[in-house]
Amino acid sequence: MKTIRLDRFLVEVGVGSRTEVSKCVRRGRVVVDGAVVLRPEQHIPVGATVTVDGEAVEVTPLVLVYHKPVGVLVTMDDPWGRATVATLLGPSLAAGMHPVGRLDADSTGLLLFSSDGVLSQRLLHPRRRVEKEYVATVEGTPTADLAQRLRAGVATEEGVHCAELVAASGSCLTVVVTEGKHRMVRRMLANVGLPVLDLQRVRFGAIRLGDLPVGELRAPTADELQWLEDLRGGRV
Repeated sequence: MKTIRLDRFLVEVGVGSRTEVSKCVRRGRVVVDGAVVLRPEQHIPVGATVTVDGEAVEVTPLVLVYHKPVGVLVTMDDPWGRATVATLLGPSLAAGMHPVGRLDADSTGLLLFSSDGVLSQRLLHPRRRVEKEYVATVEGTPTADLAQRLRAGVATEEGVHCAELVAASGSCLTVVVTEGKHRMVRRMLANVGLPVLDLQRVRFGAIRLGDLPVGELRAPTADELQWLEDLRGGRV
């Protein structure tokens, strides 16, 4: 059974700051599945019924982390009935959450869902320069000047884009970008003679894919949630 700390859950759904929700819980104002909970650090089941002062708490979390499989469209609706990320959320979450940016259908890896428009805008705005890290398997042999060419900028149909090459091992490349144009990493690598055979996003800012199984969702860790809160508050 998946669980989440009660205080973190209450912060995520907007009840108050961590200090405020801690006081709220210790004063006996929070009921979980019919029982009063007095410890803010207690873990509760994901999907539990939570009330504060007798009022039901909205269960939509601030952010969810997802490992997107190949072939799934990053859209909440598809008129042709193809597989989309909306189907995995279920009706209750799908009504209140949206994907942050996108991954093309052929790409896999880390995708964020958010229920907060301000946070999503900050995650995606170029001025924030939030890093996205990708691991690409390419066709061809990388040249010795590849890092320099990516850093200087590669012309594509949507403009000139830059990337940092942080690791290279044969045909496996790890690159970091701070923009989010559609298929940008694929276009850049193709235009330097390295068509992409496989592409996976492994990091979005401070949030890492880690060992999250394909097709699974998880809540942010405490450190990840703090980074998200700092970003939403304009502190990073």
